[in-house]
Amino acid sequence: MIRTLSASVLLAASSSLAFAPAADAGELFLLGLVPQSYATDASDDGRVVAGYDTQSYWYWTRETGVVQLIGTTVPPGNSVGGSANISGDGRYMSVSTLQGKPLKAEGTIYDIQWADFAPIGNDGFHCDGERNSIWGMSRDKRFTCGLMEQAQCSAIAYVRDETTGVRTNLGTLYFYKPSRANDVSSDGGTVCGWNDDYTGWRQGAVWVRNAQGAYVQTNLSSGGFKMSEAGVVSGNGQWVYGIGRGGFNNGVVYRWSQATGVQPLGTNPAGGAIGYPVAANHDGTKVLCFFGMIGSAGAYLWTAESGYVSVATLAAQAGVEIPEGWQLSQVLGMSEDALTIVGTAYGPIGSSPFVLDLRESAQPCPADLDGNDEVGASDLAALLSAWGSFGGSADLDGDGAIGAPDLAVLLSAWGVCP
Repeated sequence: MIRTLSASVLLAASSSLAFAPAADAGELFLLGLVPQSYATDASDDGRVVAGYDTQSYWYWTRETGVVQLIGTTVPPGNSVGGSANISGDGRYMSVSTLQGKPLKAEGTIYDIQWADFAPIGNDGFHCDGERNSIWGMSRDKRFTCGLMEQAQCSAIAYVRDETTGVRTNLGTLYFYKPSRANDVSSDGGTVCGWNDDYTGWRQGAVWVRNAQGAYVQTNLSSGGFKMSEAGVVSGNGQWVYGIGRGGFNNGVVYRWSQATGVQPLGTNPAGGAIGYPVAANHDGTKVLCFFGMIGSAGAYLWTAESGYVSVATLAAQAGVEIPEGWQLSQVLGMSEDALTIVGTAYGPIGSSPFVLDLRESAQPCPADLDGNDEVGASDLAALLSAWGSFGGSADLDGDGAIGAPDLAVLLSAWGVCP
């Protein structure tokens, strides 16, 4: 069953808190005070956001609010892995669903438009609660990657090509030790993740497809240092990004390419705090990172032009006022153009998944809530469904509450937008 969460569980877009001090400013949406809830990815245009909490996977748009896939998906946790990825067009997302006998979690692609689930298949093994999990997905959702359970609770990294149906187990360079794939390039040719060594250290690993179609693994190291796990691949497959390590370039995020080997990604902007990369654009010129555990030392966007710029600074430049006491610290994903940034915010009364839209939000027709260039019945329905709530796009008069004054504004704008 798919349903939109009530305000007491997770706030829908119409009742979530949106913060934009001027008509032409960006916007910040705090989606609800829910512990362990994470917005993890955004479509290329930033209109669809994927996430999960302890109950299920979910997706969010301004029009629908949070739609939680309760009863149909199995969220990460309790021996189940994976992450919520969204396709570039915002139609497909990666989830886990219960499959087979016995019922165990299996990586699945969910079609938002048709509410359809397509499991990716498995190797016939399970461990604890799962058979496999999806950790990364290409923007066209052709390629997925993650962890596939093997016999006796061993695990192996895999990559799957949806077009051919071929699922390739990527192997390990430390025999009998587990590996996992975290991300995959647009053409499926570069995959990154980790491979446990014999001491349990999660060493960064990269698998590159050669001319014969086989994946060749490289475990990443530099100057005798085994690098930490790699989590992000640029869409073009040129760059791989990994978690920093204390004692190596002051803990800053590292990047790797076949041409350069391991390099630091600039100078650490957060002292010696460890850097965690979470997303990159197609050519690797924009990389989203946080520093310190759950972003305790700040969240940053690195660009080839400007180096590290804090997310707080980006918000201020876009005219977005972050509520007092709140920090957009645990960034987890972004749109291709880096103008939508998502993650989990922490504040004085708890935590909330957030959507930071850095685009100008000026609308010549603000009462056109569904964006169809006219004000009509569907906009009236949206306003009435948000009646009595606080903030959001239906707050047409900007007084912070949705009620009779907003209805008056909408009715006065009835008809085709100018």
